[in-house]
Amino acid sequence: MNDGGFMAISPLNPSLIAYTGNVYKSACFFVGVSHSSDGGTTWENDTISLGTRGWAIAFDGTDTNRLYVGGDSAYSYPCLLISTDLGATWTMSRVGLSGAVNVLMTIPGQGQLVYAGTNGGLFISTDAGTTWEATTLTRSVRALVCDPANEKNLFAGTYGYGVYTSTDGGMTWEEMNDGLTCNKVLTLALRPGTENTLFAGTEGGSVFKFTTGAGLAGSSPFATRHLPLALSPNPCRGLATVRVSSSLLSPHSSLSLYDASGRLVRTLSVPGSSFELRTSALNPGAYFVRLRSGKETHTARLQVLH
Repeated sequence: MNDGGFMAISPLNPSLIAYTGNVYKSACFFVGVSHSSDGGTTWENDTISLGTRGWAIAFDGTDTNRLYVGGDSAYSYPCLLISTDLGATWTMSRVGLSGAVNVLMTIPGQGQLVYAGTNGGLFISTDAGTTWEATTLTRSVRALVCDPANEKNLFAGTYGYGVYTSTDGGMTWEEMNDGLTCNKVLTLALRPGTENTLFAGTEGGSVFKFTTGAGLAGSSPFATRHLPLALSPNPCRGLATVRVSSSLLSPHSSLSLYDASGRLVRTLSVPGSSFELRTSALNPGAYFVRLRSGKETHTARLQVLH
């Protein structure tokens, strides 16, 4: 790799790591992709000779062999590459996209959902990257992060316009810039907890943070944050406590446990707003608890230890 790029770790298998960057040779840029299946001890490298540059990479939310690489073609047109065999082969898919792809984001447990932040705004694919739909956010998006307790709560860092927030999965957006004195946002990180904190790294303006304790203005999900589905401790050994928002409890509520491959492991009863989930019979690894209540679906990731 010569420059640029991004690194991703599979949310389903932390031993899988992928990296994309740029390879410059013969007066042209090409996409470089590397991946490791053993936590970074050894690597396999490949150069995709398409005259493109790679800036973003993400693993699929349910398929560990599926990778997305984003960048630009001819320095301006969008480039979106998809591999279903962990980088052995690639296909181009950019129908509906506009602008160079700066960042990609997927949601653990959601295999068809992909977000692409480009110089032309935020785009969403609900068919695993085959086609893309533009959202109301049309600023140049450089960073994306999702609230792990509610996948509908998203945050986007833009270049020149600060931070935006969405409470409907990215279809509509509002500014969230109180106290942000540098609006060129290059990276975002979310630390959930009793006081949920969003960090914004900016160009030449240091790092800023927003917390519930700071009294955020507007309709930010932090201001009224309510955990619909919470698991603790997480990671857990033997026993985890499941907490469900009372507003989601009904005779038709259902709770299911899936493994990292998307296989249904167990259907759980919902006796009340708080109950215990025994994990001693489960193999160590990542699992997903999915709550369905009416038209709402909420997913939480659970890491089971020995």
